[in-house]
Amino acid sequence: MAKAFTLIELLVVITIIAILAAILFPVFAQAKAAAKQAACLSNLNQIGIASTLYLDDNDDQWYPALRWSNDGLGGPPQRFWIGFDDQNAPQSGQYFGSVDLPASHPVKAGFIDLYVKSLAVYHCPSTPSGWQTGYAINWFNPGFDSPFYSTHPNAAGNEFSPVSERILVETDGSPDPIGALNSKVDEPSNTLLVWEHNAIAPVCNYLQPRDWFDSPPVSQDLRIHFESVHQTSTSTLWADTHARRLTYSQLKRPMFSSRKDIY
Repeated sequence: MAKAFTLIELLVVITIIAILAAILFPVFAQAKAAAKQAACLSNLNQIGIASTLYLDDNDDQWYPALRWSNDGLGGPPQRFWIGFDDQNAPQSGQYFGSVDLPASHPVKAGFIDLYVKSLAVYHCPSTPSGWQTGYAINWFNPGFDSPFYSTHPNAAGNEFSPVSERILVETDGSPDPIGALNSKVDEPSNTLLVWEHNAIAPVCNYLQPRDWFDSPPVSQDLRIHFESVHQTSTSTLWADTHARRLTYSQLKRPMFSSRKDIY
């Protein structure tokens, strides 16, 4: 007859299993998070490829961050670089709809939608399932002011992302950006194009009005805004279409500008 386990032996086995589980579960969680980050970078690479295809079809000129026209697509008078439902929330400031709420109407096509295999690339696996996208494009543009310009006057009116070189003003006062020629982006590998963030619209220049240069403002709210999805770092896409991880503290102001000579 086989000898049965004693109560003490069973407790020892249970304790060992509990210890192993405590060790392994965080490892599994880290592996899962790493896989999601890899998928996020892959999404941004696809957006980079779509941007290149757009440039090829449009005389090497970048698409605009948005247009204050729906180009005949219906709904509110706006069209962004990527598609989303802009009728799922009331107007807030300049923008209609909200990318951090689920779609309740058909998606209005964005400028690069034609060049992506699936709109799923606009959604990082780590973003809440209800968000339409967690990606924002660089919205630094000549239409914004900053106390930074009082000490760096050459930068005033000359900081712009590839997708907002000039700002036209519509009859209702709405800004209408024009994308730059790719040749005007001084250092594409050092010019931010897209990153993860949490806001109602897929554009962001929340650091342009601040007075900073070598390191971003020390603000928990600003850091969380930039690292809203993965908490410790952000997936980024650059104008040469490479993607990589970046922390808030690594930011430099010239990363947001197509022109570098102004500093």
